[in-house]
Amino acid sequence: MFNKIYVPIDNSDVADKVLNEALTLVKGFNAELRFVHVVNFEQVSFGIQMLGAGDLKNTLIEIANQVIEHIKETIAQKNIKASVVLLENYSSDMSKVIIEDATNWGADLFILGTHHLGSFSHFISGGVAEDIANKTDVPILLITKHRQA
Repeated sequence: MFNKIYVPIDNSDVADKVLNEALTLVKGFNAELRFVHVVNFEQVSFGIQMLGAGDLKNTLIEIANQVIEHIKETIAQKNIKASVVLLENYSSDMSKVIIEDATNWGADLFILGTHHLGSFSHFISGGVAEDIANKTDVPILLITKHRQA
């Protein structure tokens, strides 16, 4: 049913669950799998002349590379073939970067993590998963971190 599964991964507490669920699911579908991590340079691009902006950018790249390596190691342990891509975002609309890459790749399913931030945090920061859902016709499988009792 699904041939090209697109999985954006961040470095949140739900990321490993998303990663593992996607790897499990792809076995059942025998589909292509693309993991993407987006390093967000938005805060750097507005103040690129500021002292320390270069250090901030280097730190963000270092963190992004750690996420990418973790994804690659997990894929190798599960012996599954998948592509892993690092994208850069310089705007406030991370969902646009993800949707454009997914569209260009031909994705026919998104697997997204959601964080249950609460209504106030969601109001302040929005949600990338919600933005993607509002801007694409591609089906979405949401993976959540189960709440602790």
